[in-house]
Amino acid sequence: IGIPIVCSLALLLAVSLVSGMVTYKKWWRGFFRAPRGGDGRRMTGDLHRLIGLWSLWFVALIAVTGLWYLVETLGGNARVPKVPDVEASPMPTGVALDRLVAIARRADPALDVREVRFTPDNGVILLGQSSAWLVRDRANAVVVDPATSRVVAQLDGRTLSAHQRISEMADPLHFGTFGGLWTKVIWFLFGALLTAMAVTGTMIYAMRLARSSRSDASTVKIAWQGMGAWGYIGIALILLTLILTPGAIGGAS
Repeated sequence: IGIPIVCSLALLLAVSLVSGMVTYKKWWRGFFRAPRGGDGRRMTGDLHRLIGLWSLWFVALIAVTGLWYLVETLGGNARVPKVPDVEASPMPTGVALDRLVAIARRADPALDVREVRFTPDNGVILLGQSSAWLVRDRANAVVVDPATSRVVAQLDGRTLSAHQRISEMADPLHFGTFGGLWTKVIWFLFGALLTAMAVTGTMIYAMRLARSSRSDASTVKIAWQGMGAWGYIGIALILLTLILTPGAIGGAS
């Protein structure tokens, strides 16, 4: 149930994207407008808008791919090609595994192997990147039967249907893995900027409350009081995430 809940937040992200463009009049003029100094609220607001403008493409991308993940969880996922059955045999290791990998490489010399998996009967599946661009590693694969040393299946990302291609594009675009280290760094930086926007947005909200209530309390205290019960819910969810993360990583490995 966690995946649908997280994916549904893409709806809120899309709403925030549209509302930001509507409330910020003539937003296209603000890309090179430096934050004004002096008043803290004004500077924070200018910084918030500047970060938001330069992050528009990233927010739109994450929202669209997040919505696609939601569609997949609701039954709209594309069909994944079925791997043919192979003759049951002991799991190949060492020299035997190297020999099967070499056979798979000869079948598809362009395949940049990123992962090696095994079928239930210990058939060898080599997955990676080949001629098709912007697809998951699973879209390009070679399956070798260890009992006969024959290639029994070969998947090429270029032969996918439109539905399958959209599905396979989601991960590379959402996580920024399609361009190696460079795109991963760019995705990390813009992800950090979105986190910074959450901070500046909270600061703006707290400053607005402080001005309306004329309170002498600190900005942090005012922001916390303004969130009400949602503040406790947010903290609980963050703590739950931190507690469950080690188990999720261990299970994935």
